[in-house]
Amino acid sequence: MGCIFSLARAGAALVLGVVIFVGFMFFLLLNNFSDNLLSADFYNDTISGQDTYNRIYTEVLVDDELREKTAELLGDIQVVSHEELVGLLRQVVPTEYMQEQVEGAIGRTIDYMNEDTDVLEAYIDLSVPLENVKPVMFGYIDGRIDALEVEEIQGIPDCTPAALSGLVDRYVATFTRLAEGVVPESVPSLKQIAEPCRVVLFELAFGSLVDDTTLSAEAKENLKAGKGELRLPFAAGDTLEVLKVSARLLATPLMDKAINNVRADLSDGDRLDLIRQVAEWDSSTTEVQIRSDVGDARRWVSRARNFGDLTTLLMVIGGAILLGLVHLPRLAGMLRWPGVALALTGTFFFVVGKIAQSEVPDRMRQLVDSGADQVSGVPPSVTDLGGDILVSFGTQMTNGIVWPSLVLLIIGVVLIGASFFTAPITKVLPYVR
Repeated sequence: MGCIFSLARAGAALVLGVVIFVGFMFFLLLNNFSDNLLSADFYNDTISGQDTYNRIYTEVLVDDELREKTAELLGDIQVVSHEELVGLLRQVVPTEYMQEQVEGAIGRTIDYMNEDTDVLEAYIDLSVPLENVKPVMFGYIDGRIDALEVEEIQGIPDCTPAALSGLVDRYVATFTRLAEGVVPESVPSLKQIAEPCRVVLFELAFGSLVDDTTLSAEAKENLKAGKGELRLPFAAGDTLEVLKVSARLLATPLMDKAINNVRADLSDGDRLDLIRQVAEWDSSTTEVQIRSDVGDARRWVSRARNFGDLTTLLMVIGGAILLGLVHLPRLAGMLRWPGVALALTGTFFFVVGKIAQSEVPDRMRQLVDSGADQVSGVPPSVTDLGGDILVSFGTQMTNGIVWPSLVLLIIGVVLIGASFFTAPITKVLPYVR
């Protein structure tokens, strides 16, 4: 009879040990889900921690493979230096606005995964940046014009078309370059030309410009509509103001075209649909498939959450208590065997967590690199930034394994240690020994 009872106790102890092990494993998984993967703050803090918003300006948007899109975002105006390019991007898309949009997209996605909303909306609103393009770029052009070298003219013998032809060609070329988004490095001064000659020069240059076949129809219409506005500074000899006014008349169609090109890739409301963008980068999937996969993941998350942190903790705590009761009335066994089960479980997952801490970052990096090789059209800067963020995600997820496991290990060790000092208690409680 005693042998059968011992075997039953051993079998029960084994089963309860497995219950503790499985319960703690699910606790770690669900705890990481609820505290990390299903928390917007987890993503927001990680993204900020990787200096992401600054790197978008200094690395991503200036990437050679994104230059065309960046140029469109800046109205196709040619920018001289890398520093100016980064500075203009920060003005068109302010850092605070970019962060607000990214965190908004994350928040909406998390709300969907948490079943707080039934529609997945992952997008970046570009309406404000597109509205900023013209004011920012015309401000940049004005600054470049203010820094121009104004060339002195040696003298105009008379105001005949023949005598003015050289100046006419210079000004027409300057205006044409402005229509192409290029600010000249120098310009002939109008101040030294007598006012009657300036009027003649204006009419000749304006006529040549309107007849220029390289100008777009929109630019010509703007010129005709703004002729009076352009004539005033020309007649007054204000060389730089002439360029500023002409830039607005001639470069506006260029900017409009660039802005419309950006809008062609956007959804209603000037929204960049992130899911559609991923589908365009990855030819092996579609937007419908991505949404279906996310929907499936949402259902699995819901099932896991229904299982709950409380259930898993009850499995661990309840399993430990029952394991102790199995060894009644021996108090030492009631403490020692739950302690052994908790210590072994904690040790196992602590080791797993430590191994994961050393391996996960490298595995994440390899995953990103191999994924980038299989997906066409993803710029290297996006891959590098995405890899750094994923590595950070993985590192934090493994921390969520190590510390709870260490706590469980310590509790187990304390119980084992306490099992050797039960004599004072057994003297007070006669029903245990």
